[in-house]
Amino acid sequence: MTTQQEKATAFRALHERAGVFIIPNAWDAGSAKLLASLGFEALASTSLGLANALGRVDGEGAVSRGELLANCEQIAQATPLPVSADLENCYAHEPRAAAALIPLAAQAGVVGGSIEDATGDEARPIYDFALAVERVHAAVEAARSLPFAFVLTARADNFMHGRRDLDDTIRRLQAFEKAGADVLYAPGLRDLAAIRAVVAAVG
Repeated sequence: MTTQQEKATAFRALHERAGVFIIPNAWDAGSAKLLASLGFEALASTSLGLANALGRVDGEGAVSRGELLANCEQIAQATPLPVSADLENCYAHEPRAAAALIPLAAQAGVVGGSIEDATGDEARPIYDFALAVERVHAAVEAARSLPFAFVLTARADNFMHGRRDLDDTIRRLQAFEKAGADVLYAPGLRDLAAIRAVVAAVG
């Protein structure tokens, strides 16, 4: 049986090798088994997929923290593959409270996870820059306190919430990198030029 440490080592190696790898989203144990049978090397959970599978519309509060963690455990136990969790905004605004979800996700069996800079508030959808960076820093500290190398992904969600500010997105990703995030993610980029600009701007 593959240990969590072995899964974590394999997952980090996928990020460090030359080229790219594709990580598909599983929404339950059955989809995890199906994706594993297709030859994928790692899996990610999906808050959207989980909400839809539960018959709900994705959004703030659509899935409880307990439901998310239970889903992480189901997916992690379904196959020997490493799993990275979509942890949304970590179900808290304050940095330490948000970071508290990282060890809980690890206990559920995943070896990586993401923290968003999206607030869940339509009026102010993105955390202020300083708070967003504080949240990532706290999550990094929580990840590094674990007995294995948890892969932390920091997301800059401007483009997912109608804020098509590439300069601010890059600024955030650079700050998240400096704070210690292992993986940087800017979902919603609309064209190759924007993708190239982001890739060129970060490590």
